[in-house]
Amino acid sequence: MSDAIIIHFASELLWIVLLLSLPVVAVASLVGIVISLVQALTQIQDQTLQFLVKLIAVSITLVVSYSWMGTVLLNYTIRTFGQMSHMGT
Repeated sequence: MSDAIIIHFASELLWIVLLLSLPVVAVASLVGIVISLVQALTQIQDQTLQFLVKLIAVSITLVVSYSWMGTVLLNYTIRTFGQMSHMGT
């Protein structure tokens, strides 16, 4: 495997990590902002409420997107191992 191929796979992996973490981070941020706004409006200052709602929202997001995430990671792994099998030839 040449250096260019290794650099390509490493940069592709970083983009995949960014792409796969984006839905979870976006949902957690959005839910955090909404819950903070609701807490500020109602003057409820319980931190466990925000944690619980974020945990549920992130869990639902992971359940909804796990198939897509698995497919993306599996395709990347297949391409990587396919390229490694051509190393000796």
